[in-house]
Amino acid sequence: MIEYLAEHRYPELLGFINTAADGDGLLFFSGVLRNRPDGLNVHVQRRNGEVVGAIALLPALPPFAMPLILPAGEVSQELLDTVSILAQSPHMALGPKAATKALTRAWPETWKPFLSQRNEVLLKQLKPCRVEQDATLKTRLARLNDVEVLIDYQIQMECDAQVALVCSREQAHHSVTRLLARGCLFVIEVDGELGGCAALITSDEIHEQLGFIYVESRHRARGVADRLLGDLCTAVHSRGKIPLTFTSSSGPLYKRLRAIGFTVVGEQVKLYFGH
Repeated sequence: MIEYLAEHRYPELLGFINTAADGDGLLFFSGVLRNRPDGLNVHVQRRNGEVVGAIALLPALPPFAMPLILPAGEVSQELLDTVSILAQSPHMALGPKAATKALTRAWPETWKPFLSQRNEVLLKQLKPCRVEQDATLKTRLARLNDVEVLIDYQIQMECDAQVALVCSREQAHHSVTRLLARGCLFVIEVDGELGGCAALITSDEIHEQLGFIYVESRHRARGVADRLLGDLCTAVHSRGKIPLTFTSSSGPLYKRLRAIGFTVVGEQVKLYFGH
């Protein structure tokens, strides 16, 4: 049975996610159920009255500035076909490997075609790791007068990552201002000027998720990324939680994360749909 899930039923789905074997990879999903952003649309599939699968559709979710689908558990043809009648095609999918792979097999023909895939690993920093301090570097919360630079950072970050769909300036503005309003977007100053940014974007009872980190090319290879990562992770540990993030295992961020004590705990996949 396919069912639209009303907000008062979200705790039931959170319980399903919290007991899932791939629950770490569903932190985005649990985050949207807790924060209930505008435009959230959730459907579940039940078997014998119990939830066995779910999808969430959003018009945008910072730091992703495009229509998004998040899968959990079993993702059947029946579930996607039902939802595709009611909703326009998302441009991006994000979630644990098994659930996102199921999306590609059951993707409705009426939605945008599959474009590309990005395989990533999930990592946790189980214990704090001391990062060398440098008086020329300062991490702080982002402010309104940082917005234009942060928009540039988001677009450049996506270009550097060679993602299939790079957001527009308008989309990036929406994403940056939403993160700013939630107080989870941080910048690092290098000799008093902006040099990079990072965000803690969602959390549960155990984890806080590092959504991205970007450092200007002119400041790389001098410890700026390590300091920014270290400051954010120290703050997470001080709240009694564990930092969690995901990245490509072949990218430079993976090496930096491993160097400051992050360990691989799972796999995650991003899918892009469009033309």
